[in-house]
Amino acid sequence: MSTVFDCLPNAMDSGARDPLDREAGLIRRAFELAARQPYGFTFDDLEHVEAYRTQCAADAASLDCVASLTDGRRFHLVHVARPQRPDSVTVTQLMTHEPFPSLRASGGLSPWIDDVAELNHTLGLPLIPPPPAPVILPLPARH
Repeated sequence: MSTVFDCLPNAMDSGARDPLDREAGLIRRAFELAARQPYGFTFDDLEHVEAYRTQCAADAASLDCVASLTDGRRFHLVHVARPQRPDSVTVTQLMTHEPFPSLRASGGLSPWIDDVAELNHTLGLPLIPPPPAPVILPLPARH
């Protein structure tokens, strides 16, 4: 089974007209492929997507995403789809506070998209509330 971007020539329509739905489908597919790798996680372990980016060329399409799992681990997944070939995924574990992989080493992918609230919602993930605002108490009055 191969999931491809609509921009590939002669590509089968993935059924997703909305780019956000298509990207969510590709992330689900990346997790499906990643489940076969030795790290031992599935889509059910996904807490949230931190950021993603895409690249679409005449002969291939790719989607990178950085994902946080419910057990605290972070992974960089690179999903590649090509016409007439099986999809592939590369999975790299990231340290807890490691930055997103560099654009220089990414083969010209678009910049990271880190405004992912709608994507996470489309994936059916719970909304992550913003961190609590610091409480500033008034200073006691001086007499």
